[in-house]
Amino acid sequence: MSGARRTVLVVEDGTEYTDAFRSLGASDSSESLELLRAGDGAEARRILAAQRVDALFLDVVFDRTPPDRLLGDLEDVIRRFGGDRRRADRHLAENQGFYLVSDLAPLLPASAPIVLAYDFSLEPERLAALRRTAPRLSGVADGTPISEVLEFVLAEVTRGAGEDSS
Repeated sequence: MSGARRTVLVVEDGTEYTDAFRSLGASDSSESLELLRAGDGAEARRILAAQRVDALFLDVVFDRTPPDRLLGDLEDVIRRFGGDRRRADRHLAENQGFYLVSDLAPLLPASAPIVLAYDFSLEPERLAALRRTAPRLSGVADGTPISEVLEFVLAEVTRGAGEDSS
């Protein structure tokens, strides 16, 4: 599928992944890559309502996002942490990517992969549980070079496109 246009939505609280993917995508003339970026769940939902994407890449930690823009049931998390609001906010920020998977997966085409910047190798049960909501969810191993992360995302898009045509 060389030359096919790929649209990847990157959801992160900074721009590190988006910037690196843009740099790598620009240097790879075999793919036409469109990168979209959202800084939080609400922004990602707006983008997904406006256009189709081929893949979703999610950061996990959103510690630069204001607490009121984090997904998750804050009141429930506060109760879980014995009323400690600061600890609950920190939990939501440090685990935001998992909340994003659950929130955004239903908005994607079935063929669209979701890649989380998380190494599930020691937590296969967690991956299995998340795949009940997001069957095309994958993670990336710690220390994976960013160029290989982008290659993996694009390979997952190609695999999904192949499943669509079956």
